[in-house]
Amino acid sequence: MGDRKLRIGLMLLAIGCAMAHWGGLEKAVQAAVKADAPPAATTTLPGYTGFSVDVTLSPKAMKKLVESKETIIVVGYLSGNPRKGALKKFVDEMGQVDLGEIKAEIAPGMSAGFGEIKFLKDAYEQTDKKPQLLINVYSGRKSSPDNLLDCGIYEGDLLPIQAKSTPISCKLIGE
Repeated sequence: MGDRKLRIGLMLLAIGCAMAHWGGLEKAVQAAVKADAPPAATTTLPGYTGFSVDVTLSPKAMKKLVESKETIIVVGYLSGNPRKGALKKFVDEMGQVDLGEIKAEIAPGMSAGFGEIKFLKDAYEQTDKKPQLLINVYSGRKSSPDNLLDCGIYEGDLLPIQAKSTPISCKLIGE
């Protein structure tokens, strides 16, 4: 137990020093405590079996990514509307309940597949039971420190896209 407290203390000190000048000390402390906490319980629900995202690239974007051996990141942010009487600790500054994140890294020309969807169980219990999804797509930053892609998004209910493929189109930034 003493080693665990020492690790947390050292982690907090290191992260705090690195983040203090950005004003992110509070978030750094929360991240350090979360990193040493046991994994949150998740749950799966009937009907949420998974889906795929078909990323289509403009010819210029395809050429640039293939030539530079760049990947594509597809990330989905799961959230829900708080139910009446939801615990405030689960509701973020945007008035939503965070249910988790899904992420896939793919090569140009491939689809991102997401299997059975898992939700943070305690958080899901605080929602109206109608999960929402925001999908963002960007380059993997292997060949450049900056994102190279300008992509559409998907934002909406999670249930209607289950067992389907959702198209998202991308082009190079500035194209």
